[in-house]
Amino acid sequence: MKKHLVMLAALLMMGTAGANAQGFLGKLKQKAQQAVIGKKATAEISEAVQDESDEPADPSKLAVAAGDDIVPKRKTPTVTWDGTFTPSSASSASALMAELPQLPSAEKMARSTMEERDAYALKIARVVARAEQLQEGANGCSDADMEALRQKWERKVQDMFGLTKEEMAILNDENAPDSKKEPIQQKVMAKIMGGNVNMSEMERFEKMSEKEQEAYIKAHPDFVQKMQKMAMNAGNFSKQMQQTTGALTGYEAKVGQLAQNFAKVITREANHDYSAIGKKYDSKLQKLYEQICGIDDAAKIDALYDEADQLLYNYRLEAAKEYRASLLRLISEHKKFAAEYTRLSREVVASGDLPECAIGRADLNSVIAVGNILDQAYKDLPELQASPVCQETVYELPKSWTFGAWECRGYIGGVNDFKSPGGGGNWPLLAQSAEAGEYAVVENGKFRKINEDELKAINKKADARLKKGANSGTNPPYGVYKSRSGKRVVEYSKTGEIILNGMTTYAPAAFTANPDRLEWIIFDEGKIVKCTYKL
Repeated sequence: MKKHLVMLAALLMMGTAGANAQGFLGKLKQKAQQAVIGKKATAEISEAVQDESDEPADPSKLAVAAGDDIVPKRKTPTVTWDGTFTPSSASSASALMAELPQLPSAEKMARSTMEERDAYALKIARVVARAEQLQEGANGCSDADMEALRQKWERKVQDMFGLTKEEMAILNDENAPDSKKEPIQQKVMAKIMGGNVNMSEMERFEKMSEKEQEAYIKAHPDFVQKMQKMAMNAGNFSKQMQQTTGALTGYEAKVGQLAQNFAKVITREANHDYSAIGKKYDSKLQKLYEQICGIDDAAKIDALYDEADQLLYNYRLEAAKEYRASLLRLISEHKKFAAEYTRLSREVVASGDLPECAIGRADLNSVIAVGNILDQAYKDLPELQASPVCQETVYELPKSWTFGAWECRGYIGGVNDFKSPGGGGNWPLLAQSAEAGEYAVVENGKFRKINEDELKAINKKADARLKKGANSGTNPPYGVYKSRSGKRVVEYSKTGEIILNGMTTYAPAAFTANPDRLEWIIFDEGKIVKCTYKL
């Protein structure tokens, strides 16, 4: 088990002594000013310098992260393929990145066959599968790496506070009695303040009334001088600490800013507005789809779909041009983020403040992240409100709750097998409320909130299920389905998606083919919806 390296959590458990000492310095400074120049002037000075402080930074915040924390978490691929394939044989992140396919053209994103989409998805799947293999081989920081880092930082702490190895051991021992810890804590305080600290005098001063404190300061000018000297020493010690930890704190700040800027780009692209394009087509298509849902005549259905599909293609092509540009920007930002993250990490590794293993899997994560973006090209092209299928809500969650899109994905069986949400042999359906920060499951049609342990178990099962492919021991009926006239084509791909006439896609949890219609079940935010496409 990796050792968590919290260096000074126990070291500076100085209890009230440490906290009071720092708070005391600030109060004393104000009292001395009030005694000499008056309260009004003191208030004006305080306001002018409120952002400055010569109090020492809290040393208890000096910590070294655990091995699990300093190595980037693994990215999870989103591409799915229900079948066997051979992962790439590339052995580096750069080689894998070069093997990823280019984004399809806007025309192909607007309309393409299952064969074209599957070939594209398989290229991505081969690359990200290999990236996962390489990540598994690079387990990050070993126990030996982290132990060496712990010892290095422990020596720095010992030197900084003038402690022996035995004293460090006592402070880090939760079971050590206070009688052993207190002398060492006093030693630490003396190091911070630049000399022995008379805590009893400070405590007496703290208990005085405001007038008594001002009178005491006037009567004991040496007390003020002594405290001022302590404050200066504490400030100098704080600067020394900042220099010692500067590389790590600077690294943390830079990585934090990098992540913040990156998140802004992701959010901006995610919120890109396609509504202006949609307004030109939505109402026209909605009227056509409503007519289709209201009739059963195959010839009339074909004629209406001919008109609707042309309008839909026009919309998709126009939207795809903007969407493709957005994906290209995201890919560029992911690559920039990975390169800068690695550069910053290498600087700290070069200074000796972090081990080489801390750089970890950032490059491989970037490969998977770019693969995930490429995977969105066909799957997530913004859709219109108008639906090309007839829809019926069969279950709805309480207000503000939504189904977990990833955790609920998979194939259960035929539509009739989906008798009750989360019932029978079905897996529990995960729901979440971002508003309340809670999770729940739907089992046998009943809604039940869950704890963190259950959430982790469901996530683990969902990952295993989706990597494996189809679930419930039932193979999805992949293949090509044609309308009764043969004019329209519906393709059920091994990516787990239904493709309507080369355009709109759905990821069904259940599917049934009938001579005159196709039916399937989907999760749509907080609803379970039955979809019907007339052939």
